[in-house]
Amino acid sequence: MESTLTRVSTAVYSICKVMVILLTVEITLVITANIFGRYVLDASLYWAEEVVRYSFVWATFIGATCAYKNRGLISMSVFTHWLSPGMRWKIGLILDAVVGLFLLISLVFGVKLTLAVLHQRSASLEISMAIVYICIPLSCLFMLLFNLEQFFTVLRQRRPLAIWGEEHV
Repeated sequence: MESTLTRVSTAVYSICKVMVILLTVEITLVITANIFGRYVLDASLYWAEEVVRYSFVWATFIGATCAYKNRGLISMSVFTHWLSPGMRWKIGLILDAVVGLFLLISLVFGVKLTLAVLHQRSASLEISMAIVYICIPLSCLFMLLFNLEQFFTVLRQRRPLAIWGEEHV
């Protein structure tokens, strides 16, 4: 039976994938419109560069959460292949716990940073910079959710999860 944590994690992952696709399409359209405006109409969009920059930041952080969910981020599995499956399982749990702690700390400091720039405005759009910076704690929160799901899956199955590109461990 699928746990609530797994269902929530799957739903968040689906939303993140859609967000990355929409942000990528939006970046492409804004750049195309700006190029057309600059070279054909001889009038560029003053806000385009800022929108693209902030959208790229959002796409990067949200895309990283998708990669984390798929265990597609860089890892050093060379050393763990020399260990027994039982030892790999224990080290995997420890590493997932350490990553979870890092994500929790990053979440706290990301919230503090977002609150610190709440009244700061961007140059062209004049929006609160908190809108830009909130992608940091949001992505940390999503990755922490994925981390907890993976941690409990490893704990329940008593074997490490395969990393991206591996069929099994």
